[in-house]
Amino acid sequence: MTQPDTPRPDTASLPPTPLQGNKSPSSNSSSGGSNGGASRPTLPARPASFTSMTTFPSHPYNQFAGPIRKRRTESIFSFEMGPSFSSTKQLQELLSLDQSNGYQVQLHAKMDRGFFRADQDWACYRRNYFQVSGTFDVHGINYLLQGPEVPCLLRKSEHELYQVDYFSIGVSACVSNNADKKIELVQHTPKRDKGPQMVPKPQPVRAGGNLHLASVGSSHHIVTFERMQFKTATANNGKRRAAQQYYEIVIDLYANTSQGEEIRVATCHSAPLVVRGRSPGHYADSHTRYRHNMTAAAAAGTAGGPPPPHQQDDPAAAAAAAAAVGMPPPPPP
Repeated sequence: MTQPDTPRPDTASLPPTPLQGNKSPSSNSSSGGSNGGASRPTLPARPASFTSMTTFPSHPYNQFAGPIRKRRTESIFSFEMGPSFSSTKQLQELLSLDQSNGYQVQLHAKMDRGFFRADQDWACYRRNYFQVSGTFDVHGINYLLQGPEVPCLLRKSEHELYQVDYFSIGVSACVSNNADKKIELVQHTPKRDKGPQMVPKPQPVRAGGNLHLASVGSSHHIVTFERMQFKTATANNGKRRAAQQYYEIVIDLYANTSQGEEIRVATCHSAPLVVRGRSPGHYADSHTRYRHNMTAAAAAGTAGGPPPPHQQDDPAAAAAAAAAVGMPPPPPP
């Protein structure tokens, strides 16, 4: 039975045969001994392909990658604290049960998610969630002795006294320097867009909370409104020839009386806010995709040649040509 013929390798690919005169003096063949002086052949040198360092590109698929998207310089995580709030403005008079002492209340609020600094203003994106937390204090009350409940009376006029059962805190929004022009807020469930949307309602709260020491949402002394959005963006964002519009977040303290009434007792508002519609990167990506589609359409319609002269300076003609080949019209500037 014959074995299949094995092709003989080319002599050029064989390693060089070492010469007898180039044997190493430290070789075992020169030491003699029990081997009877038989010389051991010197191993061939390692080919250069094993000794030379081969480098590979760190990103082997760069040639297939799309355009590099630039990262925004501002970050919503650049500041631990969000926009500040104004001092408390008390709207109604609160009295002790014997009407001998008057009570002064102070609201504390913070916004620590969703906002960043841009051009010396506080800003956010309309579709991004933000969070507001609030609590209040009553001056002259020792909570360790009397507890967080503050039994008191509310004097609305000289002849109107209401007994306060409990307090609550609510959140709303308005145009800056125009409290009568309300801006609608939307609060989402954890299911985001698939879940129901609601207008944030005032939540019961006890006096004596501390926003810096207590964890958010773990105490009855703090009210937290999570997953909120502005329903509309501010006007004239980024326009130099028009006045920039601003919004404000308003925190209100309500006294809920034994007669079932909800009376606003005190209020404070945030610093002016700019609410943007979309991220600038969204428009940059839209124009990039449009230019890519127009280039592909021109290459398909003119076999790689330039567009006709009547379309080079006519945007309407270019849009019509894009529609003729199934491309979408260019995005607005």
